[in-house]
Amino acid sequence: MMKIQAFKTTNNKLINSSFGILVLFCVILYGLAIFQDYVFSEIQFTGFYWSETMLYNTFWLLFIPFIKIANFFYNKVQPKSLTNKILYASSTAFAYSLLHIFIFTSIFILVSTIIYTEPHRFSRILKNAISNQLYITIIAYLFSPFVFDYLKRKKQINKHFPVEKTIKTITVKNGIRRIKIDISTVLYIKTDRPYTMIYSNNQKFLHDESLKKLETVLDSSTFLRVHRSVIVNKNNITELKSRKNGDYDGILTNGQSIRFSRHYRQNWSELLNH
Repeated sequence: MMKIQAFKTTNNKLINSSFGILVLFCVILYGLAIFQDYVFSEIQFTGFYWSETMLYNTFWLLFIPFIKIANFFYNKVQPKSLTNKILYASSTAFAYSLLHIFIFTSIFILVSTIIYTEPHRFSRILKNAISNQLYITIIAYLFSPFVFDYLKRKKQINKHFPVEKTIKTITVKNGIRRIKIDISTVLYIKTDRPYTMIYSNNQKFLHDESLKKLETVLDSSTFLRVHRSVIVNKNNITELKSRKNGDYDGILTNGQSIRFSRHYRQNWSELLNH
């Protein structure tokens, strides 16, 4: 059991959009690299082979999973001082770069063995990748932790600005009546398809908007998506109990227990008392 001493919020939309930008950037880079090879072949009057250039330039697409992995381990280590961050980035950039190049070469040789009658030699592709892409790869992994830190700081700054689109009250069903309740009294909201059930203090109300819709209008600094079917008001969480499998049970002020799914951990992980 872990007591919560401080509550912080994460901005899942920002994280997802950042990863989306990374994917888009790598795909564009992949396309530009192929286009560059084509232009070069036209200028130099050399042969241009679509399959070979598309396969070779998958090097740039590998940044998508590798930078994601690098960010995961950086968050695990979480170096505090600038000196430690520089030392960590410097020591891991070269290792990630070599691993990136080795994995790329292995994939290239494996695919070329399948599609070509005369596959390329491992040593030749490895030397090409090291001589042409090693410095770019090192730079990318060297600066990626600082980019992620910048995005986190931006996220923390954004949460201090008022959320203009959040709602203060919500209209719910109460028998044959429809009444408004103060959103601050809501403990949690749970899917009750095709509706949602809103639990407010010791009452529960049926609501005709989906959980996904409510998530877009509720204040994300207060209401956290902790499960695919549950949004919780963080101000009513008193403690978290580990299930030993990555999931947690969140205990609310009224004594109820809500499951916190590991699949939504990015939304609530900072609630844990480290």
